[in-house]
Amino acid sequence: MRWPALALALGLLVASCTSSPEPAPRATGGAQGGSVGGGEVAPPVPGALSEAACALPHEQLLRVWRGTDPQRSGQIVFVPAEPNFVGSNFPHSGPWDYLQDVPMFWYGPGVIPALGSVDTETTIADIAPTQAKLLDFGFQALDGHELEEIPQPAIPPKLIVTLVWDAGGRSVLDSYPDDWPVLESLIPDGVWYEKATVGSSPSITPATHATIGTGAYPMHTGQTDAEFRLGGELVRAGALGPVLMMQPTLGDLYDRAMGNDPLVGVLASVTWHLNMASHGALWGGGDKDIAVLRVPSAADNEGAEGTEWNLQGKNSPFYEFPAYTNDLPGLEAYTDAIDREDGALDGNWRDNSIQQYELGWATPARIPYQTRMVEEVIHREGFGQDDVPDLLFINYKAIDHVSHIWSVNSPEMQDTLRWQDQALGDLVDFLDSEVGQGNYVVVLTADHGAQFDPKVSGAFQVTPGQLEDDLNAAFPSSADGSVLQAVRTSQIYLNEDVMRESGYSFEQIAEFVLGYTKEQGAPDPSAVPADQLDDRVFSAAFPIRMLDRLKCLPEARG
Repeated sequence: MRWPALALALGLLVASCTSSPEPAPRATGGAQGGSVGGGEVAPPVPGALSEAACALPHEQLLRVWRGTDPQRSGQIVFVPAEPNFVGSNFPHSGPWDYLQDVPMFWYGPGVIPALGSVDTETTIADIAPTQAKLLDFGFQALDGHELEEIPQPAIPPKLIVTLVWDAGGRSVLDSYPDDWPVLESLIPDGVWYEKATVGSSPSITPATHATIGTGAYPMHTGQTDAEFRLGGELVRAGALGPVLMMQPTLGDLYDRAMGNDPLVGVLASVTWHLNMASHGALWGGGDKDIAVLRVPSAADNEGAEGTEWNLQGKNSPFYEFPAYTNDLPGLEAYTDAIDREDGALDGNWRDNSIQQYELGWATPARIPYQTRMVEEVIHREGFGQDDVPDLLFINYKAIDHVSHIWSVNSPEMQDTLRWQDQALGDLVDFLDSEVGQGNYVVVLTADHGAQFDPKVSGAFQVTPGQLEDDLNAAFPSSADGSVLQAVRTSQIYLNEDVMRESGYSFEQIAEFVLGYTKEQGAPDPSAVPADQLDDRVFSAAFPIRMLDRLKCLPEARG
């Protein structure tokens, strides 16, 4: 069910939206293939695109479908041949298991049964409806389901904490099995879902956090990418505040139904993390929920992180920011411990200058710094201190931050995972003391996995800028503007009017991508082994309008 009030607000915004997307990185070089430079483009081969789509493992195609919205997604989606990927700085967008498999652990002494590891298949869409069961609150998720292993208690817990290790998927945990001893030690005392996945692609922060909070996939929440179509423009997810998330969260509905007596809060760092918590006062009858982020006030990138805890002005009408969080010891109070780990107090974390890496923000020092903030907010706001159950949503972004700089395959990642695990022990000890066993539940998960270094995985990496350059050369515009609006890590946004006026079709552009080779995508083709030059980079590429016509995807036809 769509949210009528928000749909009306969206309709008013479409005409006035003027936000511009962040430009894709540009790259030079690379051979061009097909008909290039204004030559006539061949018609698509009948059936080629649908055959490639149906050749994907069904679960991957299903994840792609769940992640698309015909009004917001790029008109063309693509799936690189695993382990290839499109993007810079080790992106994590894709339907493959290594990015989709995530931890899901339910823990709460006296509330959650001690079942240990179970083999039930689940996705992060099941979190919200299962939390609703713990609250004895009627909540009908569009896609998620209640987990049978989590029983409804006689008395709801006073506090439910949703704890997200951003990018801390199984690709990270399985790479360093000895570096999360705290989590491993807790598993026998709770419920660990061995077969938990994200469930939709692209596996990116705004999309997956919305799924965690609503129990709905991006096809229903509208959070289909870090930027998406709004009318004829591209808008950054979160750029207009919470108005563009098209489904209410559990926090929205539960808080209002309880007369806004529950505390609902999100303690994180970027705007996109709000998606798992609530719309705050924007939701009809809702109040200003607590929000602590770290986005620079003037930032136009909702994924940017600043130098202090804050809340941007566009979100201030809908959430309450506890200013006392900046009275706590600063990040510099925690960098010495990172510095000393290698036995020398020299201003470095391993070989990395702590000052040069965002004054320590790009190091594990941010983890205890954030944990201290979390503890202070829980204590001062009174989370879990009365008989009305509260909801708290926490995102730790350290693993994600490190993964984009160094990848999974780095000693920096191993350090960060170890520090993140230690923080879990600190948080559990704090909750035992502050809220009390039997009074709280923690749900630990991740929003996606992290990317492997191509030197380890053997992946062929294409930058969005390189692919965009080659597409522009292959499909030159005969009208004002480019055929291409943007190339992202999993989809292509097109200026449809320019495309049609220039004589092209979705299918022609998708077929060019499907036939794209390593020779075309390489900045220096001479660096590609001769026997790999003609290898295709992509397994599938197709217009999203094709999804509900694929015989191999009956789910899309209801």
